[in-house]
Amino acid sequence: MKIRKYDKESVACAEYIRHIANGRAIEVEKEVSLLRDGKEITFGTFDAYCDGNLFDLKTGGVKRNYVPQMAVYVAALCQRNSIDKIEVHLFYSAFNSVDKFTLTRGEAERIAFAVIDSVTDPTRSPHTSEYCGWCARKTECTALNTMALTVADKMDLVSKYNIAEISDPVVMGQYREVADAVEHWAKAVKSKCADFDEIQGYKKTSRRGKKSISDITGALIHSGLPSEQFIKACTVSYPKLKKQFAEHMKVSEEEADKELAARISSVTKEGHPVDYWRKEK
Repeated sequence: MKIRKYDKESVACAEYIRHIANGRAIEVEKEVSLLRDGKEITFGTFDAYCDGNLFDLKTGGVKRNYVPQMAVYVAALCQRNSIDKIEVHLFYSAFNSVDKFTLTRGEAERIAFAVIDSVTDPTRSPHTSEYCGWCARKTECTALNTMALTVADKMDLVSKYNIAEISDPVVMGQYREVADAVEHWAKAVKSKCADFDEIQGYKKTSRRGKKSISDITGALIHSGLPSEQFIKACTVSYPKLKKQFAEHMKVSEEEADKELAARISSVTKEGHPVDYWRKEK
């Protein structure tokens, strides 16, 4: 089985984390809450943490200022574990390098609280960015609304730009960022439409849901088909098969994956790899 590029990046980061941990317990992808005056004001999910060391995998080809993001994790972990400081390890897979810095609890809280105060400031004007897709305020964001309406109103102008002639990756990145922001906004709008019975210019319609088989054995019996023909209409989910195999053999899913893959390798086909663009962290 071929390892995808992203898997290789994860493996390299995992090896670095294991080296630093040196046998100590490692927490992976856990949610932590940042408190202020005893109340949760935000939360986040860190990549990995081990005994005063915070690890974060960055897969993009650009090094940015990640201190504000890390400050939230550091402050939350310091509060949770009652410690004074944490060493941050930013693993850049594109450069195969690690940037390390230390944040004290006081420094992290000051940075995190300042960011949150800025976000919640009613006098602050919002602006679009690559993080629009994760924002809970997509449907009420004036910046996204203005941008989307401007694009809709100026479609004749936008159509004059020949996308095929763009050769500058920086320009293409700017176009893609705008496209992603509008796409996230559009999904939020479509989701909000479910709250309405009538929308001007649109008619609500419905279609029957797809039929599915809830009892395969029963379907085989009642269909009257020979099992050879019935099986031709069936597909097997490898993740679900692996889970059943693990439960039956009383082993972990990782062990089940290795054993099952070996047993059914002659009848297993791997799909074609899919290329896609993932936003740099």
